[in-house]
Amino acid sequence: MKTYSPKIKPYKISAFILAIFSMLTLNAQNNLKIIDLGKNYMLPQDKLVKGLYYSIPSEEVNHGNTSIRNTDEENLSWKGSPSSNGYGYFERNRDMGQVFNVPKGKNIKIDALVLRTSKGSNAFMEGASGAEIYVIFYEVKSSEKHPLAINENGTYKGDLATHGFDHQFNRCDDFVEGDQYRVLHRISGGICPKITPTTQTAYPRDNKPYGEQEGHLRYLKFDFLNDAEIELKGGKRYAFMVGFTQSGKDRGIAWSISTNVHAKEPAEFVRDENGEIRWGIRREGNGTLPPTMIEHAMPPTDPKAYHKLVTESMFPENHYETLTPTTNGYPDVDTYRTMEFYLELK
Repeated sequence: MKTYSPKIKPYKISAFILAIFSMLTLNAQNNLKIIDLGKNYMLPQDKLVKGLYYSIPSEEVNHGNTSIRNTDEENLSWKGSPSSNGYGYFERNRDMGQVFNVPKGKNIKIDALVLRTSKGSNAFMEGASGAEIYVIFYEVKSSEKHPLAINENGTYKGDLATHGFDHQFNRCDDFVEGDQYRVLHRISGGICPKITPTTQTAYPRDNKPYGEQEGHLRYLKFDFLNDAEIELKGGKRYAFMVGFTQSGKDRGIAWSISTNVHAKEPAEFVRDENGEIRWGIRREGNGTLPPTMIEHAMPPTDPKAYHKLVTESMFPENHYETLTPTTNGYPDVDTYRTMEFYLELK
């Protein structure tokens, strides 16, 4: 099957630069506590600032499985069914995050991040309980030489996208260009609470939840302790990203999101409540796009071919520093996505 997505090689930096970069980057270990808030989150108005949170009504929360995941090699899922998205590759491990803008005129200190699970069948997978999750913050920049823009990937209004679950919409393969990410702060050591895993999708019926389980629509608070609290400057653009530190079986959480991708319209940035542009971010596998695919219902038996496919789906070592965030994923992109998130101020 022929794919038309641009080839993007994994982002790598030299060992020397990585060493210097690591010394300059604040890595707060064991200063993260993850708290299960249940299904109710009372918005702390004294700790929230417009533009630094995005709430989605329960009835509008997605039923999909747009998730963070870090599956070990033995349990990778083979995508072997023919579809418009291509087939014959291992599902790629993924970190997810969100670009946001600090309003002008005021510097802030972030005390916690709150995220909410989706209504999907993978809203909270069994391997998430007890697993370590990290949070990383970036400063997001661009330049006059390479300004922010949306690359429509050669598909415009009325065209079919080259990939994406909803490829009938031309926006489904659009990705952001000119975005640059500088690591500010990685906070690790947070252990995910034990929550009963979801096994089905929570579809609404007669305006009432149908099939909703304990792991659906659940708020998790990432509380930054001691020197893990991060100070951000007013008028600047930042991003956070979350992911599992180690791989394992059934290790995934799907988050509540909103997306403007389902429109047969020209590219246009999503804007926050203050009129500033924002977008979602991700990183997948070792960063190769599109992934290598073989048109076969089962994984290859040839060891070399098998190793190549596995490597593309797994995170490389120290991927926090060696793999830059992107909006471009496979099969979906994050250009028009906004996570439900709440950045609580100190």
